[in-house]
Amino acid sequence: MKQKNLLVAGLLLLLVGTAHAERVVGLGGETLFVLKADRDLDKTDQERSDDVYDRLRNILNNPRLKASDIQVKALGDYGFKIVANGELIVPVGAQEAKAHSSTPRALAEEWAVHLRQVMPKLRARPDLFKQNHSYVNKKSKKAR
Repeated sequence: MKQKNLLVAGLLLLLVGTAHAERVVGLGGETLFVLKADRDLDKTDQERSDDVYDRLRNILNNPRLKASDIQVKALGDYGFKIVANGELIVPVGAQEAKAHSSTPRALAEEWAVHLRQVMPKLRARPDLFKQNHSYVNKKSKKAR
């Protein structure tokens, strides 16, 4: 019985040790996508989500943003990227795709389909970044 309990405890530790935190990238109550890899393309999940918010601030200021403006493009040997009118939203590398049991291209396409549905709706909300308090507060503290 003791051996069985030790085996179960060991398996639980193994599972907990290999679990990765998921970082939800959302805005205005909408989930845009979920980052599952701790690191991808030489950046942490926190750095990548911060970069996305910085880029979205500029992209969503475009009053002419349409769903068709959001596209998937190759990112050289590194993977794929999602862009809006040529401006980078998020790159998708091998580690992120692996964490989703996908390929960089397939994951970028999946995320792009969703972004095409939500981003034009978000563009019409001028108060959007004020509502994302954790991001705004964190960025303002960093600037000090």
